[in-house]
Amino acid sequence: MGALVVAVLGVGAASYVVWHKSSQAGPSDALRDFAAAWSRGDDAAAGELTERPPAATAALKANRRGLDGAKVTVVPGPVEARGETARATMRVTWDVPGIGRYAYRTNAALAHREDGWRVVWQPTLVHPRLDEDSRLGTVRETARRGRILARDGRPIVTLRRVVRVGVERDKVRSPAATAAAMARVVDIDRRAYQQAIERAGPKQFVEAITLREADAAKLEPELDRIHGALAVEDRAPLAPTRGFARALLGTVEPATAEQLKKLGTRYAPGDSVGQWGLESAFERRLAGSPERRIVIRVKGAPARTLRRRRGRAGGDLKTTLDIPTQRAAEAALADKSIATALVAIQPSTGDVLAVANRPSDSSFDRALEGRYPPGSTFKVISTAALLRDGLDTNEIVACPRTRNVGGRVFRNFEGGAEGAVPFARDFAISCNTAFVSLASRLSPNALGRTAREYGLGRPVKLPLRTGATQVPPGADAVARAATMIGQDKILVTPLAMAGVAATVADGRWRAPRLVSSDPRRSGPPLPADEHAQLRKVMRSVVISGTGTALAGVPGEVAGKSGTAEFGPGDPPKTHAWFIALRDDLAVAVLVERGRSGGSVAAPIAANFFAGLGTPAQ
Repeated sequence: MGALVVAVLGVGAASYVVWHKSSQAGPSDALRDFAAAWSRGDDAAAGELTERPPAATAALKANRRGLDGAKVTVVPGPVEARGETARATMRVTWDVPGIGRYAYRTNAALAHREDGWRVVWQPTLVHPRLDEDSRLGTVRETARRGRILARDGRPIVTLRRVVRVGVERDKVRSPAATAAAMARVVDIDRRAYQQAIERAGPKQFVEAITLREADAAKLEPELDRIHGALAVEDRAPLAPTRGFARALLGTVEPATAEQLKKLGTRYAPGDSVGQWGLESAFERRLAGSPERRIVIRVKGAPARTLRRRRGRAGGDLKTTLDIPTQRAAEAALADKSIATALVAIQPSTGDVLAVANRPSDSSFDRALEGRYPPGSTFKVISTAALLRDGLDTNEIVACPRTRNVGGRVFRNFEGGAEGAVPFARDFAISCNTAFVSLASRLSPNALGRTAREYGLGRPVKLPLRTGATQVPPGADAVARAATMIGQDKILVTPLAMAGVAATVADGRWRAPRLVSSDPRRSGPPLPADEHAQLRKVMRSVVISGTGTALAGVPGEVAGKSGTAEFGPGDPPKTHAWFIALRDDLAVAVLVERGRSGGSVAAPIAANFFAGLGTPAQ
């Protein structure tokens, strides 16, 4: 019995202590507790310390949300009490995401009630300019995106009219049916779009795809039959046509959640960002920075700016691309659906004038990144190495149909066999057996050393990813014979082979450039006789060899075909190549699985030059 009494007395004593402490707390304590709760992000606890907890809690949360979840630090000043009331000031400092520190002073009133001192709730407690119909908020205005410019300063990518196609969520009865219908009309992932519709708010526009104005017009009848479909006119940064250097330039589309996480606070949901290519590589420069403002919102609408953090317009990016040359490249590839690439370079500068890829809807830039055996286009390097070894192009080098080296039989693909002919003729008809027979004249490292002076095996510094080229020495006599005709383990890119043609055109390898402000780099000049002989034999390819598809092209065109074997098949599959030069222009064409360079790639090169018209005299 005594123990029970003690326990009860103990509880009563504890309750008395708590009540006594609360009743004895002054207005300074009450304001300090309110400031501490608000500062640590516990808006509900802060609201409970006011005389109107529900209203205070709702307002404190709404203002914090309005400032994008900002952290606040509240420092109460001295409290002046007068009987049952008290007054004080508070220093309020918000750390607003993307804007930074925003500080001000506000007035606080306190009143003594039956349960102790309470903070008098009023909107001015949060900010002196607020009332019951307003709250703090932010406004973010995206900067004008910079343009991608051609070498002459004309814009390649600029704002053009587009149509954003989607649905109004509140008009969609079945997300699954609507997503399926939309997927039948435009190229989207049906399931992903269905999920986007299901997650959307009741009044939200759920975008499916952004189309060029002309493309959207063609689909209008089909879109009209989709319940809830809506087309919203807008402007977006685009190239002249959908396929125009698309893999190189990239696209600008709404950022994914993963991209937003990587990009940081400068970006917000709904922002568009570069997805690949130059648009992605120079995202920060092109995007600029948004203007951000802290505002007072009255019934949701911005009414007064309290603080402004000015943005920065996106900077333009001047490239080395030439619009007429790029148009000619796109026209030469036309609507090919097979994997094809064309690169054009200005030999005197190394400037990349055009980069075209097919299929045009792929983001893979095979012109820069694709690595392939060069096949007989590598005979330009083999010939250069042989010339350095003392070969005379008039020397008779037999061209039989086959030649056995170490048990491997090499055959001619293009040009057949012509027997005992000068080496210059072997080059023109791309005689594999002739080149294979000369492999023993060169040291194992001769081809690699020579190739570096034409850009192969050198690192390429571009703002975009490029494939590494390699010319390793052959491990044995069979491998060294294969390297003479661009096989074995040699790998190149279309960009690199355009550089080989450019080196022959100018007499010196120059590093490729894509951005006009990048520095120029070059290798040593070629030996004068080597340079002259290569131009001569490459010209013979067009006049009477495997490149006669270019014979009718205006100007003095020189080139070299290539048919590169790959894979284990018997016979192996082949890629088609052609490299060419005319005046201060060099080009490489690759057609994956294109069989013959002379019959498949050479006509594309011819169409490219024809599209540029007659060269200036």
